[in-house]
Amino acid sequence: MDVILAVVCLGILTVALLFLGRRFKIPSIVCFLVIGMLAGPYALSIVSDQSTIETIGEIGVILLLFTIGLEFSFERLLKAWRVVVIGGAFQVCTTIVVAALILHMINGVMFTEAIFFGFLVSLSSTAIVMKILQDRGEVETVPGRTLLGILIFQDLAVIPMLLLTPVLMGSSISTASLPFEIIKVIAILAILIVSAHWVVPWVMYRVARQKNRELFVFTIAGICFAVAWLTNAAGLSYSLGAFMAGLIIGESEFSIDAVSNIIPFRDVFAAIFFISIGMLLDTSVILSQLSIVITLLAIILVAKVLTGSVASAILGMPTRVSIFVGLALAQIGEFSFVLAKNGVDSNLMGPGPYQFFLAAAIITMALTPFTMNMAFPVTNLLYRLFPDRIKRPDPRKDASGPAPEELSGHIVIVGYGMTGKSVARAAEILGIPYNAIDMDPDVVARERAADTHHEIIFGDATHREILEYAGIERARALVVVISEQNVVPGIIHLAREMAPSIYIVVRTRHVNDVRQLLDLGADEVIPEEFETSVRIFSRVLAKYTLPESDIDTLTKVVRGNGYRMFSRAHDPLPSGNQDPERAFGDLHIHTLEVGAGAPSVGKTLRQLDPWNTRGVGILAIRRGAASVTSPHPDLIVLPGDVLILYGSETNISRFRPLVAGPAKTA
Repeated sequence: MDVILAVVCLGILTVALLFLGRRFKIPSIVCFLVIGMLAGPYALSIVSDQSTIETIGEIGVILLLFTIGLEFSFERLLKAWRVVVIGGAFQVCTTIVVAALILHMINGVMFTEAIFFGFLVSLSSTAIVMKILQDRGEVETVPGRTLLGILIFQDLAVIPMLLLTPVLMGSSISTASLPFEIIKVIAILAILIVSAHWVVPWVMYRVARQKNRELFVFTIAGICFAVAWLTNAAGLSYSLGAFMAGLIIGESEFSIDAVSNIIPFRDVFAAIFFISIGMLLDTSVILSQLSIVITLLAIILVAKVLTGSVASAILGMPTRVSIFVGLALAQIGEFSFVLAKNGVDSNLMGPGPYQFFLAAAIITMALTPFTMNMAFPVTNLLYRLFPDRIKRPDPRKDASGPAPEELSGHIVIVGYGMTGKSVARAAEILGIPYNAIDMDPDVVARERAADTHHEIIFGDATHREILEYAGIERARALVVVISEQNVVPGIIHLAREMAPSIYIVVRTRHVNDVRQLLDLGADEVIPEEFETSVRIFSRVLAKYTLPESDIDTLTKVVRGNGYRMFSRAHDPLPSGNQDPERAFGDLHIHTLEVGAGAPSVGKTLRQLDPWNTRGVGILAIRRGAASVTSPHPDLIVLPGDVLILYGSETNISRFRPLVAGPAKTA
């Protein structure tokens, strides 16, 4: 097929399937894999040249892992050393052993081939997991940070795996040449470290001084492919070199500009990679050898879920986090395809097993969004089936000090991040007792060491025992400020069941989540979207030269009116037919000048009654150099007054004739 025609067909197929995927809520990663299967040589043959497919895939994974490397940092790696070293090492090593033993015992595969299969299974997809976490807004949550640490170790573990693969073949590398290979890798790493500290910053500085965006972008791309070629020359993979190149540029002072130029192409790189992976799969293999594919799929899922969950549990994570980590890692990674290709080239893996592995691997990738969504219901199911064997975290055993006092009328704070700490500090200033709950063991240990006067409870607030220990039945208020939005409804429901009279305040990201949380029992919901709009509103008012005190007053008016929609006590949506996002999203700020001879001139605001008659609120009135905020209802409207209003476009249009002067005639 003509190249241009192939590109057009591939584009049409991509747009169509992405549209259908969006319509039926199918993750984009699954759509890209299906697109690759349909467009590849085993289906529609839009792209049939195997070498072209491999080249596209190689370029795609190079660029994709380069962007991932840009967002990593050595500083983050050092801070997460416990998760990286302990959790990552345990997960990788146990997965290799478990997968190899299962394959060896069930299918009688040679031990060296089983170990190589363990290498392939032990690695997970950094691109898939991080993309899903970014879409869910959970990168900075406890499960997100745990996954990131383990994935970092997996990426680094590729180096010894690539070195050991020839050893498994038996004759490629002798014992005498092994030290030379290790020295070569160390030398390459030394060159990369020197480049990261001196060469790259010097080059980037000279390029940045030219103030030419095209030169800057191509320099970044050149560094990416140069480092990828250098690592490949050392016997490692192009993709690992691209990841290292991203780390090098990410450590320079030009990293933010580099990210801003490269990140817009990240989704394109991801699409190219996943489409190319889909093209490699011979779909007839799944149908003709279904039993073998299912067996491999079962081995992969069992081994990875089990070892990932146990690795997280060893780090001290609650059961829910451990299960989520295991399910999130239950797919084959990008580097596994690189290792598998090396295995095929070296006859360690035959073409048939390679296709079986590809089929099982691509299925695990496609299942990842769904397995990650299963974590919460799976955890609840396990607790119901095995209430005694799978015990929830006991805060009494974990506490480093004595149990907290029997507090009464206190605040229970779920989530001890920035917002949770702010609530706690405010409570301290006002002399209000509180108990805080967090499930990050590092945060709990750090806060306990720094603060001996208040109890920081380690545990998962979705568990009844944790809320009981925090004294939820005796508390006056519950504040839920955690980043994992999918578990917030469960916390609200459980808290309302345990303490029917408690006042529940919840933070959420989106306004359209308000209705669900109010229906579940929250008394007040704070949407971050709304708070952001209020902050922007205050900044805009500053440009109208209003005094700061007036801006504060107006902000309070807008915030007060808005939160009536987000509180059960003043719920204007009893029927549930009106969406809070739509209802409040239609309101805008307007300014109208009162014209001479307008119908409103000489009337009081009470007489006009704009809110009840037109659905328009008057926030302030500018009269000459003075500003009147929260004007009194008996204030008389004068010609030349500038009214600062809020309301929908329709209502403002209905109100405008009252303040507009008579039309001028020619």
